[in-house]
Amino acid sequence: MNDMEYIGFCPICEAPARFKSTEAWYREHLFCMSCENGSLPRERALASVLNEIVPDWRNRRIHECSPIWRGISLKLAREGSHYLSTQFFPEYPTGEIVNGFRNEDLQKQTFPDESFDIVVALDVMEHVFRPQDAVKEIWRTLSNGGVFIATWPISNRLVQGMRQRAIEDDHGQVKMLEPAVYHETMIGDGRSLVTVDYGYDVHKSLAQWAPFDVRILRFHDEHQGIIGDYTDVIVCRKREAESGYVRLIKKAK
Repeated sequence: MNDMEYIGFCPICEAPARFKSTEAWYREHLFCMSCENGSLPRERALASVLNEIVPDWRNRRIHECSPIWRGISLKLAREGSHYLSTQFFPEYPTGEIVNGFRNEDLQKQTFPDESFDIVVALDVMEHVFRPQDAVKEIWRTLSNGGVFIATWPISNRLVQGMRQRAIEDDHGQVKMLEPAVYHETMIGDGRSLVTVDYGYDVHKSLAQWAPFDVRILRFHDEHQGIIGDYTDVIVCRKREAESGYVRLIKKAK
C-alpha cells in the first residue's frame, strides 16, 4: 500500500507532529516521526490519558514495568522526578538491579505498600500468567487515589473477562492451552509469550480482583495519531479510604 500520513499533535512530544505508516496495521506501524525512536498509537493514547488525568505526573512517584526503548517510556524516565522502571529476570533474585533495571515479578513484588502514585504498563498484562495476582500487587503498591494506567489488546471476539492461553506451575514449567503466540520484547531472546486473551468485560474482572474503580477508553483520534485497532487504555484508580459504598453505609447509620 502507499504510505499513509497524518498531521496533528503528539501527546508525547507535546508538539505538532507527523504520523506515518507504510502498513495497514497501524497498531505496530503508525509512528510519530518526531518522538525519540518513534511512538505508536497505543503509546500516544496512554500519554494523552496520563496528561489528562494526572497533569502533574512529573512530580509523582511512577513505577513503569517492562518499559520500551522509545517515545513514552523515554519521556517518563527523562521527565519524571520520581520514576522507577522494572523488568523481570526470573533467573535472578527479585529486588536486585539487573542490566540497569530493578528486577521485579509483577505478580509478587518486593516494594512496600503504597510506594507509588502511578503504575504504567504498556502491553504487559497479556504476558502475565496470573493477572489476578499482578492486579492485587499493583493495588497494594499504589497510594490511595493512585492510578494504574495500562494498554493491552482487548479482543472484539471475546466477551468473557479473560481466556488463559498458557499456565505456569510452581516449578516454572509452562503448559500451553492454546497455540503459542509471541510479542516483541526488549529483553531475553526478544520474544514474550502471550499468556492471556482479554475480552470485552475485563473491566468487571479488574474490579473484582482488587478494589479499583475502572475505566476503559477507546480512541479514533487522527489529530493525535491514535487510530487503528486495539487503542484501548485501561485506567484503574485505587479508591480513597472510606469512599464509595463504605461511606454510604456509614452515612446511613
